[in-house]
Amino acid sequence: MQRCLWVLLLGFALSACHDDNNDRQEQPAEKSEPVPALAVGTYSVSIETDQELPTVGKYYSGTDGTKLVVLNDEQDRAQIVMHYDVATKTWHSNQSDKNLKLEFAHYEKIADQKLSLNDLNELVGSYTLSLADGSSIPVEVKAQGQMISLDQNCSFTAKISESSLANTANYQFTENKCAALKNNEKGYVVVDQDLEPAAFRLLSDTVDSKDLWAFPS
Repeated sequence: MQRCLWVLLLGFALSACHDDNNDRQEQPAEKSEPVPALAVGTYSVSIETDQELPTVGKYYSGTDGTKLVVLNDEQDRAQIVMHYDVATKTWHSNQSDKNLKLEFAHYEKIADQKLSLNDLNELVGSYTLSLADGSSIPVEVKAQGQMISLDQNCSFTAKISESSLANTANYQFTENKCAALKNNEKGYVVVDQDLEPAAFRLLSDTVDSKDLWAFPS
């Protein structure tokens, strides 16, 4: 009788161990984020490359969880633009490689400022949008964040609005008849002293989008 009891207990123990192993195997692996998580604020960042100099840029982290990463090429034009959408909890990138992962070689928090409506109103004026290929588009920024192209061959209108990220605003095309900017329908207006004499730049996380630098005219 005692021998039978031991056999029964051993069977229960093996079954419990098997179930425990199954539970551990069924637990999903933690998803690896493509960009390191940094606290709320604005950072100067760099990543190592196979080139002599590292790729540098900025990392913006908002109070609502929104994030924006901009890494520049040797001409200081945006090479990598990555944006974390809180609503969908996904990263979006202007890179065709959706498995891209960034590892910062260095990052340093820098001074920043939330752009209010009054700050955005200070952008009112005439500008020339400069593209990396040397072409340009004359535009006008009006009150209430309205942006209008003055180029008949590249016609568009856009709306600029507040962003949760410091040093930035959101923009959205309300009408676009400019083939060159077909991938720039929405994105960020970035205000940065490093851009001077440009007043701001327009960036998008869409593949093949343009980096537009706005120079006062």
